[in-house]
Amino acid sequence: MTNKLILGIDIGGTKSAVVIGTPSGAVLARASAKTDAENWRSGVQSLFGLARDVCRDYGCQMSEITAVGVSCGGPLDFETGIIYAPPNLPGWEAVPLKALLEAEFGLKVAVENDANATAIAEHRWGAGAGCRDMAFLTMGTGIGAGLILNNQLYRGRNGLAGEIGHMTLVPNGPLCLCGRRGCLEALASGTAIGRMGRERFGESTVTAHDVCDRARLGDPVAREIIAEAAYFMGLGLAGLLQTLNLERIVLGTLAVHAADLLLEPIRRSAQENCWPLVWAGVTIVPAALGDSAQDKAALAVALPLIKT
Repeated sequence: MTNKLILGIDIGGTKSAVVIGTPSGAVLARASAKTDAENWRSGVQSLFGLARDVCRDYGCQMSEITAVGVSCGGPLDFETGIIYAPPNLPGWEAVPLKALLEAEFGLKVAVENDANATAIAEHRWGAGAGCRDMAFLTMGTGIGAGLILNNQLYRGRNGLAGEIGHMTLVPNGPLCLCGRRGCLEALASGTAIGRMGRERFGESTVTAHDVCDRARLGDPVAREIIAEAAYFMGLGLAGLLQTLNLERIVLGTLAVHAADLLLEPIRRSAQENCWPLVWAGVTIVPAALGDSAQDKAALAVALPLIKT
């Protein structure tokens, strides 16, 4: 299996990338381009072109690829590989991506939502290695979780397990992008931190990264925003821990880039809102795969297709 090649496709709202890699998670070649988020036909044709480009750059034929893994924002159907207009891909409604890729390349294809895909990758090669029960959570534009239970990805009854970002923490709280109010995502995501910064500083261009920069410089308003977001993130994680009795939680995106500001207050909040026996032995850590996380996540999706 070590000599087999995998094609990994990461579809983002701004950019998409196609990589050639190995079952050990090594990325051998990569090509990327802007995503057409409004026109799925154009977007899929771009993916076809990127796949051929990366094979040419690496010096292999498409016939030498064993399987294809796709990581994409949800909602999507894992079984059929149909994508249902994720928020960052509004023009991708009911796109039969798995079938299109299989028809184009004649290869086995698996499609997974990006939080699940990154959970698999972090569990196999990153900060979750060695854990039987863990969760990976994004903490960026949105908040979503991928759950690894008893060393297996848990998708739930219809593939929607892990939507912790849309758990209501504050009834009638801030409006969430999902249309509901008081969701964890509306209280602790990078989007929420940016919104709080714009509201409290009275500046229309403030982002989450700006708030973090100001907090590092000691700005009391920025520090208050960070403390509030960290409290709610910890509260949400406590609910996850109380429900699933996890061993480890791996946090990505902003929790990696602003670990110095966020990790300790998130841990404190989670501990304060958990039973001591639930909290005992739990670790909350930053994701370990860094800038290669999305590439490795796409490769990880294909692994079940190449088991012998």
